[in-house]
Amino acid sequence: MASRESPPDPQRIDAVGPTALGDAVAWARRYASDHDLGARDVARLCLIVEELVTNLIEHGSLGDLTIGIELARRPADLALVVEDNGRPFDPRNAEHQDAVPVRGGGAGLRLIAAWSEVVGYASENGRNRLELSLSLSDS
Repeated sequence: MASRESPPDPQRIDAVGPTALGDAVAWARRYASDHDLGARDVARLCLIVEELVTNLIEHGSLGDLTIGIELARRPADLALVVEDNGRPFDPRNAEHQDAVPVRGGGAGLRLIAAWSEVVGYASENGRNRLELSLSLSDS
């Protein structure tokens, strides 16, 4: 553990506009650093956040997209919540193709499924809420 005290949990960012992706990934990296996550967990967290936000921007936008991301560290995992006003999409119902097209279609969803567990998904009143659990490594 670092000598400094970690900021309280949960922590949240609202990512909007053309800098949403960069802001979200930089925020996740700062969160990981503040909570003394190992290099492997930092990389996995940042890639998951990047994939989720990229998919929302590319496939879920209905105009002015707002994305809220919340993280909370627990003893053995991280709770990650993503809320947005885009198209409803439950990743548990996504079709996973074996063949990855040249562009890599579906690879991000497979990565998210491999590195996290979907705890819940709901879409109500024009807002989506995806809850994930990311297991932490021992190192």
